Amino acid sequence: MDENSLELLRYLQNMMTPARRERFETILEYRTRYLCVVLENLTKPHNISAVMRSCDCFGVQDVHQIEQDCAAKVNKEITRGAHKWLTVHRWKQPPCPTTACLRSLKQRGYRIVTATPHGAKKNLYELSIDTPTALLFGSEKKGVSAEALEMSDESITIPMVGFTESLNLSVCVALCLSELTRKLHRSKHDWHLSEAEKDSLRLLWAKRTIPNIDAIERRFFETGFAD
Repeated sequence: MDENSLELLRYLQNMMTPARRERFETILEYRTRYLCVVLENLTKPHNISAVMRSCDCFGVQDVHQIEQDCAAKVNKEITRGAHKWLTVHRWKQPPCPTTACLRSLKQRGYRIVTATPHGAKKNLYELSIDTPTALLFGSEKKGVSAEALEMSDESITIPMVGFTESLNLSVCVALCLSELTRKLHRSKHDWHLSEAEKDSLRLLWAKRTIPNIDAIERRFFETGFAD
């Protein structure tokens, strides 16, 4: 983050209440990029929205939306504002956004773990968190694509003992995040955000909190860093 952005952050923080700033700091202590969620071709806005709400609740900052077959939409009544606090990456580039997304995550050191009700060699509770992990969930009807399965490093399932074969997708994501963040918080891994990442989010969240932010930011830079 450059010096101008840091100056803007300090300026905006002075416009926020101490309680709001303290709330940001409390949440940042539990935010992580060690885990991220990848959604491949989800079609139902209520599922996408519920997943975002779960990511915010469990402190997972990044959501990757692969949109090969359809454009993902969000239901703001379901997210309850959660989408404002997350970093959402949208992958649409042809010929195969799934390949582009997963290749990018692998290059950044993520292990790709696909959640699937069939064919997984490991269940959720057996999954280790020894390396940064991208949890991949496929579409409601078709599941994960062949490309995604081929690029996955591991696959997991959630053990069930009922008559039905699978959980609602958003429930599945919530259960996975609950279990893995619990393991992460008890581990010795360095899962916290860097100070630079925290500053970027402080600025992003401040902009999404303060009314008339466009006019305030424009005036700030036009007046040479207003006092």
